[in-house]
Amino acid sequence: MTTTHTHTHTDPAPEAVDINFLKQEFNKFRAELLGMKDKLSGSASETLDQINAYLNREGLASRLSALESQLEHLGGKLKDTSKTAVSRLEHEVTDRPVTSVALAFGIGLLAAQFFRRR
Repeated sequence: MTTTHTHTHTDPAPEAVDINFLKQEFNKFRAELLGMKDKLSGSASETLDQINAYLNREGLASRLSALESQLEHLGGKLKDTSKTAVSRLEHEVTDRPVTSVALAFGIGLLAAQFFRRR
């Protein structure tokens, strides 16, 4: 007669998960995330400070202000020039209506020919 010894190997049941171990791992993970967050926000803040220092050091704000005023001046000139051009065109059309219509008709024909070839 042979005796068989059966060795029962017990796998941990899903209910037997070590909750304390999981809590410790979760807390470690949380601490690492907070450390990364602090490091990243510190880097971002430092980068913004460097950019501000560069912009202020180079006098960029004053140059942008000067450029803005020059653009406003040029815009005013362009507006005045366009008003003058429209006024002159109106005067020419009023003085020579038949010539103006013939010229507009000729330009229309040329444009039609140009677009028809494409």
